[in-house]
Amino acid sequence: MKSNRAGFFTAVTMAGFTASLVLVGCGSQPGTDPAATSNVAVDDTTELTPALAFAPASAAAPVAPATSAAPAAVVHASSAKTAAPALKTFTFPDGHISFAYPATWTVRTVLPPAGVPGIEAVVADDAGNDLLSLGNGFTAGCAGGPVSRRVFDQVAVPGMTAPDGREPAFGFVVESYGNGESDAYFMGLSDPRSLEQGKSVASWCNLVPTGNGGLSTRVLFNDPAFPNRGAAKAWMATDQYAQLKALLVSLTYV
Repeated sequence: MKSNRAGFFTAVTMAGFTASLVLVGCGSQPGTDPAATSNVAVDDTTELTPALAFAPASAAAPVAPATSAAPAAVVHASSAKTAAPALKTFTFPDGHISFAYPATWTVRTVLPPAGVPGIEAVVADDAGNDLLSLGNGFTAGCAGGPVSRRVFDQVAVPGMTAPDGREPAFGFVVESYGNGESDAYFMGLSDPRSLEQGKSVASWCNLVPTGNGGLSTRVLFNDPAFPNRGAAKAWMATDQYAQLKALLVSLTYV
């Protein structure tokens, strides 16, 4: 998917937004094996070629200082189990939503246009590549047409239970529209209904209701995100995927 951080707040504050929005997502709890938390098997037999999923850091934008750390390279997971990375914690300014992230990554906050509620936290890797965007304090809803969806990975995120008691989930999915010639990849937190697999299901929604309005998450994929579904599956075996998944699953609302 194409990274479009500059228009993020404008898009999500509309009365509704379509599933074509690029989303975010990531992780098992720190210290756990990401594969062990996944409860959806994948069996595509297309080419298994890992691909760099993310765009280079975008041009400078108005930002407010946030928790940051010296960057470190993202590497593929090896056959031997790698040591768990040191973690830092980022908490949004209102004190409600927080998440754990690799200490060698950085987080910066971006203020929305005047009059628009909420605040965006952008997570970048050691090379300055923007990987993930989390928008806190939104009040808009989701709207979208039917799609065909393949679920690669999903796991519950109990720390973000909605005010109505529903438990959101982390997911990594691919959707196709119309004649199915073009795939769209989404990764982030969503209502479990956005993780229904099959044909004619409701399109992905990246907005999770919270006590302070809502949280929208999106991984900042390039366009196209992957050359094929096999490459998307292969990316799931990398440290980058595991770290992003762990970050998202660590999200907590207090």
